[in-house]
Amino acid sequence: MDSLYFEEGFSIRLNSDTDPLFLLVDYSSRSYPMNMANQHYHDFYEIFMTLEDEAAHLVNGRYLQLHKGDLIFLRPQVLHMSIYPKRNTIQKRLVINFNFPVPSLGLDYQIGKIKALFDHDAPVLRLPPEYLAKLVKHINSIFTAGKARKSGWQLEMLSLFTLFMLEAARMEKHNIYSEKNLPGLPDLKMYAITEYIDIHYMEPLSLREIAEKFAISPFYLSHQFTKVMGMSFVTYVQKVRIRYALQMLSYTGARIHDIIAECGFTSSSQFNRTFSAFCGMSPSDFRKLGVADRDIIISSLDPEKSEVVPSAFPPRYRTIQKKHPGLTGMKIGISASVLSPSDPAELKSRLSLLGAETVLLDIPRCFPSVSSYSELSDKKLSEIASQNLDISVLAVSGHNLGSDIAEKREEAERECLAALDAAVSLRSPVLCVMPENGNYQVFLSSLKKLSEKAMENGVTIAVAPMPETAVDGLEGASRLISDDGSIMIVLDPLSLLHDDRENTFSFFEEVFSILGKRIVALLLRDRLEGRPVNIGKGIMAKTYPRIASLLTSSLPLIRASAESASVADDLLYIKRVFI
Repeated sequence: MDSLYFEEGFSIRLNSDTDPLFLLVDYSSRSYPMNMANQHYHDFYEIFMTLEDEAAHLVNGRYLQLHKGDLIFLRPQVLHMSIYPKRNTIQKRLVINFNFPVPSLGLDYQIGKIKALFDHDAPVLRLPPEYLAKLVKHINSIFTAGKARKSGWQLEMLSLFTLFMLEAARMEKHNIYSEKNLPGLPDLKMYAITEYIDIHYMEPLSLREIAEKFAISPFYLSHQFTKVMGMSFVTYVQKVRIRYALQMLSYTGARIHDIIAECGFTSSSQFNRTFSAFCGMSPSDFRKLGVADRDIIISSLDPEKSEVVPSAFPPRYRTIQKKHPGLTGMKIGISASVLSPSDPAELKSRLSLLGAETVLLDIPRCFPSVSSYSELSDKKLSEIASQNLDISVLAVSGHNLGSDIAEKREEAERECLAALDAAVSLRSPVLCVMPENGNYQVFLSSLKKLSEKAMENGVTIAVAPMPETAVDGLEGASRLISDDGSIMIVLDPLSLLHDDRENTFSFFEEVFSILGKRIVALLLRDRLEGRPVNIGKGIMAKTYPRIASLLTSSLPLIRASAESASVADDLLYIKRVFI
């Protein structure tokens, strides 16, 4: 082990932990006064190699004593944590996290041998020195390539990691690990109790009831738990619950009163008091923070925050079920302004020819003869209604809705109320306000008035987040749905995407984890070098199929901002990818 290359704080990363292919190699040390951190699990594989004489791991409640050079193989969704018997001693270790989709190519048996490393009840590989030295050479090759980063280093890294995994699988027959030198029974019982808390945190958990369940006295449990864990039983329970609450606040659109129940708190006052004690702020203030600041607070509650990707403590609620085969009810449509119709009859005809099932309609933008919803005549409204269009979304400009000038704001509110009346007449279930720049709080106040009126008429109010507006991108949309539980989202994925964003799939997993249940329609478009192009021909080509996999309910799929000549091909693309 003395030949292993090690540099404190050095790491190598390929992609994000939410990508199909992900690799993070982390060289670091730990030194904490607390004996152990909270248990956690995540959606990727982990290999932990201790570089010190004493370490341990708790895996699904099983205590595994580790020696220098041992490797422990942890598959996804396994509850685990590191344990440091020497509380104040620096502990070096190597941690590898990865997702590694290997196509079988007829090599199922060989790939199965590699995966078998992760399937044991005690998944530890302890090798005699001569075999360990061979494995260390492979690890050093990864380190060297990660340092040099020559052209194509990512592919080189993937190849070297594959060779390392293959060598580890070949050496499993030389494994000499045995479960000995376990800690005393009291410590093991405390570890079992922490595992129970980590699984049942949403249920009532009193010290007396847990003591009875584990056949010990409440006094002994209180004293021994603090001795082993470095914190009281009550503090540990509160910490586990707050960590899950932080995840829900960050990665879901759940209302705070729902989070209180989901995380085992008995009242809002208890939740707010506990949250403030751990985080130094209220839950609503936390939700207003940017993603990076929220992740810092989430990570700070676990001493092992750098052992894996920080935002995986506990697993992010951003994980969405994959789209079920046979998902029905998805409607494909067009933004009416793309077709530039001369009148409602022509719009109906062109939609029929293209096979579009629904439409997003902004009446003033679609029909030049109508200057605004406020000026929309009953005759024109009846003419549109007579076509029996399936209008999944009626759109209205939110211009001046966030203005600090009362006269302008009141005029904008009247325009939106007129649009609401049109939505009711045209049987459109959603009225989408397209925001423009302005005061967010003023915009929100105006929106709430509109929403109250809409609810009385069975219409949903939605907003399309747009850059540099009162509802700016993902952060603005997150804030909006947190501030008003009735507002929904019409999502234009491309508008949220910065030109310099590298990891689009990881980003959109986050988008759908936060906004998913509040999205009522998707606006689909694409661009290349700043120009609009056919869907699937620009920067979203690889991302739309992945977005399709994130959908768990049927939504109108609206082709927007297109050249009319490309619409037919685009509708076929949408049908192929999303349905």
